[in-house]
Amino acid sequence: MKDEVFEIPYRAELCYMKNKGLILPEEVPYIGMGASHIATKAFRFMGIDFFPEKAAEYFNYLLKYKEPDKGVLISQSGQSSETIWCADYFKSFTAIVNDENSPLVNHPNCTKKVLLYSGVEDHIATKTYINTLLVLYLGFGFDPVEAVNALKKHQTEFETLGTEIGSRIYLKTQRKKRCCLYILGNGPNVATANIAALVLGQVTRMPVLSMSVSQYEHGFIETAKDSLVIAVNHEGREHNRTKRLLKKVNVAGAETYELSNKYVESIFSPVTLPIPFFFAAEYLSQKLKVKTLFQVGDKVVSKVTIDKNYE
Repeated sequence: MKDEVFEIPYRAELCYMKNKGLILPEEVPYIGMGASHIATKAFRFMGIDFFPEKAAEYFNYLLKYKEPDKGVLISQSGQSSETIWCADYFKSFTAIVNDENSPLVNHPNCTKKVLLYSGVEDHIATKTYINTLLVLYLGFGFDPVEAVNALKKHQTEFETLGTEIGSRIYLKTQRKKRCCLYILGNGPNVATANIAALVLGQVTRMPVLSMSVSQYEHGFIETAKDSLVIAVNHEGREHNRTKRLLKKVNVAGAETYELSNKYVESIFSPVTLPIPFFFAAEYLSQKLKVKTLFQVGDKVVSKVTIDKNYE
């Protein structure tokens, strides 16, 4: 896993160079599951007029109202079952994938493919997640070159932060009393909180909840005692509110940690701020002696037999 995380800067630069000039459509659904869907959520708060949807919910609840003409379907493996189910209902779609020979790319309704150039990824979604973000930035008219450069420049610092975060989580896991771990974010970095919770939950096999700071303050704050609250806090309208919240829950008995953005312009912070969490996950996988990420279930991909009309 560590080798894959260290490969992020090279793969990000390759993805950036290969996809410069990309144009992606607006005012259409962007469909994905897991990390693929999480990446799209960052752009809801950047003024982009599009519709990020979870493939499963879109298939089960929204397609019955209108079959879409065009869309963008994202699957890092190109095999995500629910995403491929949706592909049948689009008259034409753009596929964002890491595998150019995958079922999603070879679907007859796929009219354009965008490759992530992430290389092999056998563990958590790290390289593919970052490169999905970069493709979306480029496709929506942003130039994330400063984020790509920051990935190369600050890798050692990201590892140090990740080790610190991982060690705090590890100490919590060793206590007899189970605690809850919250990852909070604001605006585009709600996506960062979501991906952090996904990868940390996979490794620790303990509940890790992610949400916006404001959502946490509307009720979840009452569970602060004995919890660990990690806030991803970039510059913005909720910056001071987040700091005040951390002070409040610390007094209430929570352990707190603030991860600040000091690497890039705030709008590109969703590219850099997940990296410490990836290193934290790698650290925890070593400390907890995690041999495999999937014990209860596996990735839900097309090679698994699933009846899409199961209901």
